[in-house]
Amino acid sequence: MMNAMQMPMNANPMMPMMGMPMMMATLQCEMQDDGMMCKMMPAMGMDAAMFRNNAEMMAMMMNCGMPMMMHCGNMSMMCMSQTGMAMMPMMGMMNMMPMMMGMPMPSMKCMMECSMQGDAMMCKMMPMQGMNMEMFKNCCMLMNKMMECGMPMMMSCNGMPMMCCTC
Repeated sequence: MMNAMQMPMNANPMMPMMGMPMMMATLQCEMQDDGMMCKMMPAMGMDAAMFRNNAEMMAMMMNCGMPMMMHCGNMSMMCMSQTGMAMMPMMGMMNMMPMMMGMPMPSMKCMMECSMQGDAMMCKMMPMQGMNMEMFKNCCMLMNKMMECGMPMMMSCNGMPMMCCTC
């Protein structure tokens, strides 16, 4: 189980962790009635075939029940596939708010389905059972606004980082 503390927030985002390839992607998100749809495309200068392989790997990791952590600003979101959620009983530590530098930080948990469409990766995020849809939408809108303001979104799944921005 990966926790938010394993992700160095102050580390240079261009430095991959543990020799992992760093993926750069542009992200477009739109809200839908039942969740948020995100479209990730390879960033300029990023090889499409490599992006596709990495995106497929991320989707496969999630299918194996690994959580994906997303960070934007001081907000974090944990996404898991539906099967992963069924496998994983609600652990006490998932309900804890990660403490960063002594400040409680809202941590959102959501369900995510990823699929490839051409060169793009489509991710659909939906609130988990027992989670308020209104709150989920508010958090998604905030993340979108943060990215519009130029903050990159860091995602990592199983230690593999991916940096997304709306540029």
